[in-house]
Amino acid sequence: MTLTKPKEINSSSAIQRNEAIAVPETSPPFSRNSIGVKLFALVIVAQIGTLFAFGVPYAQTLAFGKNVVLKCHTYDPRDPFKGDYVSVTYDLGATVKFKDFKPGDTAFLTLKKGATCWEPISANREMPKNLKNDEAAMKVTYEAGDGAAALITTGIEKFYVPEGAAASVNSEGLTAEVALSSDGEPVLRRMLSDGKEIAKETSK
Repeated sequence: MTLTKPKEINSSSAIQRNEAIAVPETSPPFSRNSIGVKLFALVIVAQIGTLFAFGVPYAQTLAFGKNVVLKCHTYDPRDPFKGDYVSVTYDLGATVKFKDFKPGDTAFLTLKKGATCWEPISANREMPKNLKNDEAAMKVTYEAGDGAAALITTGIEKFYVPEGAAASVNSEGLTAEVALSSDGEPVLRRMLSDGKEIAKETSK
């Protein structure tokens, strides 16, 4: 009987075969994609930044802004989607001149404290400086007209009130307490009807 020598195994070829075996990737695609991780992180940071950009200045103005009381009037006191609200116009544009202003232009009203409310005494294109203790500056948008026909918007024309309260608001006795930031941005603090608080804002 003839004995045959066992065939030797080439260790290098075995290693090559083992290296050729594909091992399935068990980690989730998200963790393998560093670009996706970075993009996701950027989105989160952007969202947080947006919240701070809008919320922090608003809260700071409510807490530290200069308070002024403005005379206003109501109109259309109902929102079918959100409930009752006070939608107002402010008595701000009738006593100042908007010379050379175009619709959409930013204007800064200089307000002076009166017996009951603050009254506008001038309109400027730049934030006024060296204001007196009984003066304040408010940023508004010029829309049209001049003098008694002047139309401006403030960004605080609407304020929500408890359900059923809007219809009882006395338009002639309505005033708004507004907080002004250091650059003139207005934040509506609360609404009063005949001196009685009907709604109050505490956060954005």
